Amino acid sequence: MAAKVSHTQNVLESGFATVTSGGHWFHATRDTVKSVVPGLLQRYDYKELILSAVAWIDSTDSLSLILFFILVFLIPVWPAVLLTIGFYFFWYINKSAMVSVSALPLLKIANHEAFQLGLATVALSILGIYGNYSGLLAGIVFFFLFKVGLLRLFLSRFENRFTGDGIPLNDRVLKMVLIRHAMHEDLTTPEVNHLENHIKEAFLKFKRK
Repeated sequence: MAAKVSHTQNVLESGFATVTSGGHWFHATRDTVKSVVPGLLQRYDYKELILSAVAWIDSTDSLSLILFFILVFLIPVWPAVLLTIGFYFFWYINKSAMVSVSALPLLKIANHEAFQLGLATVALSILGIYGNYSGLLAGIVFFFLFKVGLLRLFLSRFENRFTGDGIPLNDRVLKMVLIRHAMHEDLTTPEVNHLENHIKEAFLKFKRK
C-alpha cells in the first residue's frame, strides 16, 4: 500500500479502497475514477478529489458547531440544542445531495481547526461573561463531540440503516464529488449506475477480506 501525502491528511490507496489518516474510508481507487469519469484525473489530482469528499464529510461536525454558536445567542438554549441535533442528523444523512464545487473553499475554512477553536473560544467566553452557564455547558459538550467527531463515529456504526442503496455514506459523497467536478469541468457526466456498481463491487470485495 503506497502513501500519497496531502497538505492536510495522508491518503493511502490499496487495490480496492482508499483511506485517509483521518479515518475516512472510500471503496474506490484512482482506477475507479479513470474508468467511470475519463479525463477527470487530468484536471484534478486524485488526493484532491478524495480530500474534497472529506471536506463534505467533516462539514457535518463543523456546520453543526457553527449553527449552535449562532442559535445560542438568538433563542433559548434547549431549543438551540434540539435544532442543532436535528440539523446534525439531517446533514449527516443528506450531505451527499448538497455537494457543490463552489462551496468547497468555505467548507474548508469551516473545517479548519484554527477557525473552530477561535469560534469556540470567543463564543464560550461571551456565554461565560454573561452568565449563560447552560449555554456554556452545552457549547463545551458540542465542541468536544463535534471537534473529535465522536457523534459521527457513533452514527457510522448504524450506517446501514441510513443507506437504502447499499452504498456507504462516504462513498455516496465521493460519487457526488466526482459528478459535480465532472460537470464543473464540462466533462461527460459519469453514468451514475456504472459508478455505483464500481463502488458496490469494491465494497463487497472489502467485506470478503
